[in-house]
Amino acid sequence: MNNAVLLAITAGVGLAVGAGGTWLAIPHPAVEATTITKADLTAAITADPSLCPLPVVEKPSEGEALAAFQNAQSSSPLVWDRNDMPKISLALGQCDKNNNGPGVSCMTSIKMSPQAQPLDRVVGFAKGASGEWIATIN
Repeated sequence: MNNAVLLAITAGVGLAVGAGGTWLAIPHPAVEATTITKADLTAAITADPSLCPLPVVEKPSEGEALAAFQNAQSSSPLVWDRNDMPKISLALGQCDKNNNGPGVSCMTSIKMSPQAQPLDRVVGFAKGASGEWIATIN
């Protein structure tokens, strides 16, 4: 046989023996997986709420939201009679961070008069430079 072939065979056998010996010599960790029941997980989070922190969203109070909405409504170019502004009432629902701009988006229930049917709509609120809440009506 050719010396190059013998050298290649010897190198291949040496590589295989070295790899196999290394695999046998290195200790393999034992994986011990355990499952946690939902009740155990709930109990752990109840005992220590810092394990699962909830994101805090700064949102306006209902009074601040109503004032911001009334201000936005009164400055709207669609309002033609500023002397006859409706008696608006507003109830805040769920609020979440606004992904399309600053502030938060809140689900609101708006009544334009005491006898009107409530309108459910999303209204954006953001804090202005003065710290006052500003409503964005889409």
